Parts: sequence; C-alpha cells; structure tokens
Amino acid sequence: MARLSISFAAFLLTAFTGAVPVTATVINFEAQAAGRAGSFTGTSDSPFTIGSAIFNGGELLNAEIGLDADRTGIYASQGLFGSSETNPLIISFASPVNAFSVLLVNGDDMRSYTVSDDLGNSITMPVASAGALGAAVFSLPGQGLQKVYISSANTDAWDFAIDNVSFTPVASTPEPESWLLVGAPFALLIFFRRRRAST
Repeated sequence: MARLSISFAAFLLTAFTGAVPVTATVINFEAQAAGRAGSFTGTSDSPFTIGSAIFNGGELLNAEIGLDADRTGIYASQGLFGSSETNPLIISFASPVNAFSVLLVNGDDMRSYTVSDDLGNSITMPVASAGALGAAVFSLPGQGLQKVYISSANTDAWDFAIDNVSFTPVASTPEPESWLLVGAPFALLIFFRRRRAST
C-alpha cells in the first residue's frame, strides 16, 4: 500500500480527533486608536468589538498623556472626571477562549489590580505607579472562559489602560456527520489501494 503523504495524514488526524488547529489572537488597539487623542474625552467607546472580543467600559486613546509605560494605542478607563468609563473594564468573547493574558498599564499611584474570569479564576497584583512606569502582564489559566473583568482597587478615582490582549479560541470539534463526510472518502481510498495492491 502506498504511503499517505504527511499533510494528508495530518488532515485525517485532525478530522478524526476533532482537533482544529488554532492560533493565538493578539489585540493591540493600534489601528483602532489611530488619530485618537492622548487624553480622556469623557465619552467611552463601549461596547467596542474587535473580532470575537467585545470591550466595555473604556475609551480608545493614543499615547495617553502621563501613561509613559505604553505610548501606543490603548483601551483605557478612569474615574477622575465623572466620565462614562467603568471599573471594572469588561471583555466578553462571542465564543469560549483559552490562554487569556493582558498588559495592564497603571495611570495612578501604586495600586493593586485584579483580573478575573467567569470561571472563578482570579489574579491580584500590585502595579507600580505611572511615574515608575507601572505595567504588568496578567494571565488567567481558565479554559473556555467567555468573560474577563479588569479592576482597580481604587474605586473612586481609578486610572488604568489595557493593551496586548491575547487569547486562543477554543478548538471546535466536528459534528459526527462531518466525520462521516471526511471518513467515507478515506475508507474508499484505502479500499481501492488495497484492491490495486492485491491484483
């Protein structure tokens, strides 16, 4: 029997195990914040959708004044001026994701921040002040999460931003009917190759 090519074998493995290759998505707000101001306007960009991620409670800014740890496009929230930004910021996903992480940039004095998900996972860390270039990456271990909450311990006058939101969509599993559609041609291929080899 002739050898199956490696790519065809990988295709069959994918089809029969249900594993669909997925790659990580990283949202960095560069395109969305292009041309935006560097200071809060008091009007949130909420809800704001990029791909399967929906952002609520923040405002797109570009090179926010006083946020020297990240001089790029960001999604930010503050409670100083009575604007419509919220604490926590909330990210919802249209379909479940794994391997979530986010860069949190502190625009305040040294503060503790908590990042949690709808599965009950949570991480709290102190982040250095804006003057000390305070920023930290928060990662959640949850598999199949659909909502993330990002909050400051300063509930009166918070000031923080997020960037480089990274996640991996959960691999979809084909329905049994799909397996039959893929498996039938494979079975015929084996049948005809064996028949040819025996003659």
